Amino acid sequence: MTETPQDTPTSAKKILCVGLCNIDIIQVCETYPEEDSDQRCHASRWQRGGNASNNCTVLANLGARCELLATFSDSKTFQFALDDLRDRNIECGKCALHHEASVPLSTVWLSLATGTRTIVHSNPDLPELTLEDFRKINLPEYAWIHFEGRRNTPAIVAMINSIRSWNNLPDNHHRSKVTVSIEMEKPRRSNLDLLVDGVDVVFVGKDFARFLGHASARDAVQALKDSHPGPYTIICPWGSSDTLAMDGCGQWYSQRTYPPEVIRDSLGAGDTFVAGCIFKLAQNVPLPAVLEFASRLAGRKLASYGWLGKGPAGHRLRYCRGQSVPSGPVR
Repeated sequence: MTETPQDTPTSAKKILCVGLCNIDIIQVCETYPEEDSDQRCHASRWQRGGNASNNCTVLANLGARCELLATFSDSKTFQFALDDLRDRNIECGKCALHHEASVPLSTVWLSLATGTRTIVHSNPDLPELTLEDFRKINLPEYAWIHFEGRRNTPAIVAMINSIRSWNNLPDNHHRSKVTVSIEMEKPRRSNLDLLVDGVDVVFVGKDFARFLGHASARDAVQALKDSHPGPYTIICPWGSSDTLAMDGCGQWYSQRTYPPEVIRDSLGAGDTFVAGCIFKLAQNVPLPAVLEFASRLAGRKLASYGWLGKGPAGHRLRYCRGQSVPSGPVR
């Protein structure tokens, strides 16, 4: 892992998101399509996706300096994602390029009737990131590194341990340390192995919490804190119900959601919430204000098609330009 002789000024440091970058193929339907049926959709689009990739999109829209670390395919199809990253000024120069690997694709159906999104994902042979890939980055450039919990759990743990070792170097007392966050969303038990020393913030997804047998956000947070004690902050959004959080001192926080009058596009709302939290936490904003900001931001995302530009009916997508979130109609 490379290091520079001098630390980068805090104001110039970046947020690094580590995880997946794929292409979403999205169909906006009146209702979820019936099996063995033939029907038209209201609209369709391609969109760069993946949790870490989406986190970067939101952070860039908010004005943060951010970078993506992922594995890329050299397929011509994947050029769509590369062009979009460039257009949004998201750095990706240290990503690992794999020759003749398939492009990860997600086929997404958005239902106008219910506001739900249904995803079928395909990733036959694009490798996950390795510790060697991670060692290409220069740690002093970053204020925050966020990890999307994926199948390469041992490699992610090794990456986190390498950050912890750097943070604890004897000559590092004069430098600002790198904050580490992880997201445990997918229902796989190996995510629990990510709760290691050196993690500062943990985002727990509803699907993962239910997979572990927890019926509420409060149950999930308490159980994880009991089984994996430590001074980390844990945040558990629970769909349309309140988000529950506990800070490193054991203080509880609850945050209501801000659903719009009409849910247009729920794809990426969870990634928006996580990115909103990271954006404010990186500015040392108190946790209650962080949760309020992120909840409002996610609510605005639900009312918007995609990330920017125009969706069906000419709806403008400006939900996360700038650092403040305008209030709007809520239930």
